[in-house]
Amino acid sequence: MELIYTFNGQDITMLICLLIRDVVNEIQKRSNLSFGDAVDAFYASTTYATLQNTENALWAEPAGYIADMYFTEKEKKQAACA
Repeated sequence: MELIYTFNGQDITMLICLLIRDVVNEIQKRSNLSFGDAVDAFYASTTYATLQNTENALWAEPAGYIADMYFTEKEKKQAACA
């Protein structure tokens, strides 16, 4: 199996996958979206792209913190469009 996510040479793939699940669940709860729609919304976000870069250690933050980042990003985009 190829490593997808590493930090300091350690495989953190499972940790990231579980974190993504928890963030998506939080987005679901707050937005009243289906799981699939919440996944699509999160994967399209800059927050998700930031999470992909393991060197910034965002993966070490709790899911609620990352969900807050996602919603802040979403609010800024909506304000920019208004």
